Amino acid sequence: MTGKRTSVVGLTGVETPGAMYPNEKRSSSISKADFEDPRKGDTIGVLNAAQCLSKAMVNAGAFSLPYAWYLGGFWVSFVASFVICALNWYGNHILVRSSQHLAKKSNKPALDYGHFCRKLCDNSDSEFLRKVATPMVIGVNISVLCYQLGLGSVAILFIADNMVSIVGTALGPTRATQMLVANTIVLFFAIFTNMYSKMRVVAFFAMISTFFLLIGIIVIMQESIRQPDFGKNLGTLPAVGNSFSDMMQMVGILMYAYEGQAMILPIENKLEKPEQMLAFPFGVVPITMLVAGFFIWIIGLVGYAGYGSAVEATITINMPQTLLYQGVNVCLMIQTLAGNAIALYVIFEMFLDDFVAWFRGNWQSVPEFIVDKGFRLFWVLLCYAMAVVIPHLDIMIPLVGVTGGTMCALIYPPLFEMMTFWNEWKATKSTFEVSLRVSWNLILMAIGVYAIITGVYSNYVAVIAAFESDAAANPTTAMPTN
Repeated sequence: MTGKRTSVVGLTGVETPGAMYPNEKRSSSISKADFEDPRKGDTIGVLNAAQCLSKAMVNAGAFSLPYAWYLGGFWVSFVASFVICALNWYGNHILVRSSQHLAKKSNKPALDYGHFCRKLCDNSDSEFLRKVATPMVIGVNISVLCYQLGLGSVAILFIADNMVSIVGTALGPTRATQMLVANTIVLFFAIFTNMYSKMRVVAFFAMISTFFLLIGIIVIMQESIRQPDFGKNLGTLPAVGNSFSDMMQMVGILMYAYEGQAMILPIENKLEKPEQMLAFPFGVVPITMLVAGFFIWIIGLVGYAGYGSAVEATITINMPQTLLYQGVNVCLMIQTLAGNAIALYVIFEMFLDDFVAWFRGNWQSVPEFIVDKGFRLFWVLLCYAMAVVIPHLDIMIPLVGVTGGTMCALIYPPLFEMMTFWNEWKATKSTFEVSLRVSWNLILMAIGVYAIITGVYSNYVAVIAAFESDAAANPTTAMPTN
């Protein structure tokens, strides 16, 4: 890590000596030419960036989409899939646009969430925002941190769930024991994939993951289409979910499906030519959202049409217990394991250097290598603990999606856009135009807040029901495999 950075943004977003954003010099004077030059070092091109971000968007959660359609009802889910895709696209677009605008204005080559929020508050004309800068930055960083931990735990849980589906009672006599053993096995592999810090390594893992993901999607979709009731279901499935709670869980799963929201800025920071991030139609964000949106829509539609009310929390469990489909499950486990490095990369990129600088400042005798790997190990173990405590995919996915996913898609982007462009809007636009933009952003934020409140309540009810069901089960009786 020596020489990787020269200033760092920690949990509070305060810069401390010792690390930097890519290409940032120790000197406080950074010329505009320095910012406009193509980035060097650990950078990636448009195709690698789009492929990496698309993989971050379409991961383990995609196979719970048919279950989401079951919860929401066919036509409600059909429409919601397009609406949520559009909202995520818009949120990603204004987040990148705001970040790039502020980075250029402040002569910074790149900004992560904490640095972005800190600069917005410190440079604001509002005395209130300047006073609440530190708690606001801490809140942003903690929410991103919790979101990525949720993604990491779901990845472990998804692999463990499918492992139990394949080997069943070989892992133990009860479902709880089987999941604990499977989660522990997955832990050792997850540790390995999260020991690397270079974006190029993460992009390589993403490429491997994408290959196995496409195999899984193709095989599962053809099996769904071959179901006897596939054509019949298209015309007879319920248009609306059974309850409001179910539909809110559907929203949470759809939000989770776009699980790469927090990867937007880290990938933009590593893009060799940042202007290609938003370029239409072949920029990183347009390519990613079109590809991810198509796969997320088609997996939900075809999977639910194939299995109807019989669809499981993850459609991989509906697959026949044959050698071919067991092989597909193994492919999906490999892709999820490789993709797990993407989720925790955000945490490492935001907090690792700050932690190393702090730790080494207090315990200089400890080698930097040990501190680096120990930091990574801690977060992987925390993801493992979360998967063990709540071993239910049908709960974890919507809970993570409706909280962290909604914050990153519908709360932070419009808030940051208003804070970034407020002075320019007032100087260059009419009162009506400013009011229109502000009103639209406030509406998005209100939708996000409503989704979070109702989604958390719905998932709270689901958590209580799940634990009551687990407690009612006879622990001495072997549970059936998935």
